[in-house]
Amino acid sequence: MATEVSTKWWIKEPTVTLMKVLNNPFDSTRFVGGCVRNTILQMPITDIDVATKHRPGEIISLLESAEITVKATGLSHGTVTAFFGGMRFEITTLRKDIKTDGRHAVIKFTDCWKEDAKRRDFTINTLLMDQFGEIIDPLNCKQDILDGRVAFVGCPSKRIQEDALRILRFFRFNAYFGRGLVEQEALNACKTNAHLLSVLSEERIREELFKILASENVCNTLELMQNCSIVEQLFSADIRLSELEALVSFEKEKADPLRRLATAFDTKTKTLASRLKLSNKMSSRLSFLKEMQISKSLDPLSIKSLFYKYGVEEILDLLMVKSALDKEIVKTHLAALEISKDWHKPIFPITGEDVVSLGVAPGVAVGKILAATENWWIANNFKPNCADCVTWARCFIESDKENFNNG
Repeated sequence: MATEVSTKWWIKEPTVTLMKVLNNPFDSTRFVGGCVRNTILQMPITDIDVATKHRPGEIISLLESAEITVKATGLSHGTVTAFFGGMRFEITTLRKDIKTDGRHAVIKFTDCWKEDAKRRDFTINTLLMDQFGEIIDPLNCKQDILDGRVAFVGCPSKRIQEDALRILRFFRFNAYFGRGLVEQEALNACKTNAHLLSVLSEERIREELFKILASENVCNTLELMQNCSIVEQLFSADIRLSELEALVSFEKEKADPLRRLATAFDTKTKTLASRLKLSNKMSSRLSFLKEMQISKSLDPLSIKSLFYKYGVEEILDLLMVKSALDKEIVKTHLAALEISKDWHKPIFPITGEDVVSLGVAPGVAVGKILAATENWWIANNFKPNCADCVTWARCFIESDKENFNNG
C-alpha cells in the first residue's frame, strides 16, 4: 500500500532530488494529476505522478545516471516508474492521442503541456505544479476542483468511447471529490454507453469498484450507478442499498470493500469472484461472509466457540454483515463485540503425543480422538485442564475400542 505523503511534499526528499534530475532544462518536468488536485484540496497524497517533455529513453538514461532504480512499466505509452527513497514515482512523457478504439490508444509524443492536458479524462486531473509548488492550469479548470465538479474533458460520450473505464472512474471521482449536483450530460453518457463495460478486463473493473466501495459516499454513489444501469451491466443485479447503509452505520474502523461487496450484492460468490477475478484468498473470505450461516441468537459460549474456530476479526466481520442483512442479529453482534474486548484465545491443553501415550497407534485415529476431545473441551467453556482432557480421551477410547488401535 502506498505511504501517505506529508505536507509540502514537493520540497522534501526524495522528490526534490528526482526533480533536479528530470527538470533539466528548466520547466521540462512538472507534477501532474492527483497529487496536484489533492494538494489544492489539502487532502492526503499517496501517489506522485510526473509529466515530462523528455522521451522515455531519455528519462531512463537520466535516472540511471543518477543511480535511481527505474522500470519500463508502459513504454508504448511513454511511462516509466522510478523507485527512490522508499517512494514510487510514475513518470510519463507528454503525449496526445492520435487514435483510440475503446481499448488501446495510438499516441504521439509532444512538448505541449496543453495538448497533454486535453487528453486527460476529467478536468480535475488536468492541473500541473512545478517544483516550487506553483500551480499551472492549462485548461482553466481549477475552479472545478474547488467546486467539487467532476466533468469530462471534452464530450463525455466521445471520451467514454475512447476508454469505457472512464464510466467507473467518473463515479469513483464523484464519490471522493464530487459536491452538489452531478453533471447530467455525463450521467446520460454513462448510461448510454454502459454496454461498453463488457470490453473491460475483470482486474480494471475490480480496481475501480473496490475504490468506490471503500469511499465514505459509497451508498449514494452505488445508487447513482444503479440508476444509470451500471450495476445491472456489471452484475445483472440490484444493490441492497438499505442493507449497505446499515453496514456502513455499524463500521467503526476503515471501510472494507469486500465486506461491503458481500452486503451490497445478493449475487452468488462464484459469480462475483469470476466477474471481478478475485484471488483465492478474497474469494474464500467473500464466501465466508456471504454463505456462512449464523443463528439469530447465540449464547456467549457459542460466540466464544466461533472466535476460537474462525478468529475474532473474522466472526465480528461476519456478524456485522449478517446484522446489516437481518436486524434480529444485531444483539448477537453487540454481545460479540463485548466478549471480544476480553477474549484471549485459549490453548488446547493436549497434543497427539498425549493420545499416543494412551496406547493409540499414530495415524488417523489420533486426529479423530483429538478432535472429539477438543470439541468436549470447547463445550465445557475451555476450562478442563490437561489431566481432565487426557482422562476424557481415555474414556472416549474405551467407549469405542473397535475403532481405535490400542496397544
